[in-house]
Amino acid sequence: MLDSIGDALALTAAKYPNKTALIEVGGERFTYDRLNRRVNRLANALLSMGFKKGDKIAYLFANTHHFVECHFAVSKAGLVGAPLNVRLVGRELAYQIENSDAVCVIYSGLFADAVNLARIHLTKARVFICDGDSGRDARDYEPIFDNNPDHEPGVEVSLSDDNIILYTAGTTGTPKGAVLRHKNSLFNAMTMVMDYRFRRDEVFQVIPPLFHSASLNAICIPAILTGATLVLHPRFEPKEALAAIQEERITITWGPATLLRMLIREPEFDRFDTSSVRLVVNGAMTMPAEMRRQVLSKFPSASIADTYGMTEASPCCTILPPDRALDKPASVGLPLSLCDVKIFGEDEKELPPGEVGEIVTRGNFMRGYYEDAPATAEAIRNGWLFTGDLGKKDEEGFIYLVDRKKDLIATGGENVYSREVEEAIGLHPHVFEVAVIGVPDEKWGETVAAVVAVAPGTALTEEDLAAHCRIQLADYKRPRIYKFVESLPKNAAGKVLKREIKKTFTPEPEQEAP
Repeated sequence: MLDSIGDALALTAAKYPNKTALIEVGGERFTYDRLNRRVNRLANALLSMGFKKGDKIAYLFANTHHFVECHFAVSKAGLVGAPLNVRLVGRELAYQIENSDAVCVIYSGLFADAVNLARIHLTKARVFICDGDSGRDARDYEPIFDNNPDHEPGVEVSLSDDNIILYTAGTTGTPKGAVLRHKNSLFNAMTMVMDYRFRRDEVFQVIPPLFHSASLNAICIPAILTGATLVLHPRFEPKEALAAIQEERITITWGPATLLRMLIREPEFDRFDTSSVRLVVNGAMTMPAEMRRQVLSKFPSASIADTYGMTEASPCCTILPPDRALDKPASVGLPLSLCDVKIFGEDEKELPPGEVGEIVTRGNFMRGYYEDAPATAEAIRNGWLFTGDLGKKDEEGFIYLVDRKKDLIATGGENVYSREVEEAIGLHPHVFEVAVIGVPDEKWGETVAAVVAVAPGTALTEEDLAAHCRIQLADYKRPRIYKFVESLPKNAAGKVLKREIKKTFTPEPEQEAP
């Protein structure tokens, strides 16, 4: 029976023991048999340490075999995983470890300094396991695999049991822990396999971090479920990614548009053979039609598909099929097979095509936010997950992401959707990336501001962009403020942190003299 994430690995290892499961760029290779045995040893080790079903285990690794081992071992032992963001500092790590009630932290020595700072504030974690130099008292990771049996742990785990606590990206405030059950992770994986037509002979390139739901539940779990191969990148370096595509004959690569833009603009791109790639998946960001054509020209055998989702939804909700990627580039597509996605008005009733409302979904979303009943009640109402995203549908049922509710700009009595302005500005060939926000204005309430990163090797002025926007946008939608930066602040999932951008326009309040 397929009752848990752990079962997915065990069943695949039994069918294809000698198939390559995992390739770590710059590191080791693992067959399914070897990977499953190591996972079992780690799971049995955790049980021997006295951890009980339902205990929370935090782990902190980049995209390496350690992360995959921890994730599946925790699952097989009936424990609940709390993957941690490798970019967090000690204080931020402490918040997530403590908030999740984690009793054990498993981590790479690369992040030992941050973990040691976090330990000062921890009251519940009693076991620390480190791969590398911990700088403090911690158990060694690798000896665990020598001293524990490799048989299946035998813990009864069901689809309704909690699987992981994934902390939201935190683009608008303090991260909340979304609790996903085993059925959430498995159903999302099955949907991806069906709708994206993943096959056993796929070789998946995983560059975005596994500690976020997209790489984990939409790529890693589907790959293991089908018996495909994962190529893990501990870091993103365009030439290294292209070399991996050529050497490992990668068939599917994915990432937010920013990552894909950096990839196709690599000066030495044409040195590499990318003909093995059959599918490029864009997630989390809009991709203009012109960029889509550029991607297709760089990957001659590939098509493009898009997806929309969020951590709380396990995460994927929609697919823009490859055959519509060019004629509907602004759309995030149609609901996935096991999802229902609608547009609700303020009265929580479905709106007709063309009207903007909140995107809601049902079918496969989180149990709730960990130990946060008020936030859960706000997000989940009458069987629907309210995403906080504004969207609309066209007559064919294709969904368009208009904006985040909190990013709506009210200026002079008009509502301006920042995403629409970003898409218009992004049409300029010298714009690498852009974020549009509302800045407080005494006269208009808010005024539209655009923060722009210019494409490498090009030049762009405020006058150039203003002239471009006069053609692309109505007067009230046009930015009145332009700011040029080297790059936009982002979280580890590649999403732009608009709250950080807004701070640069809002001076800190002056402190009163003592």
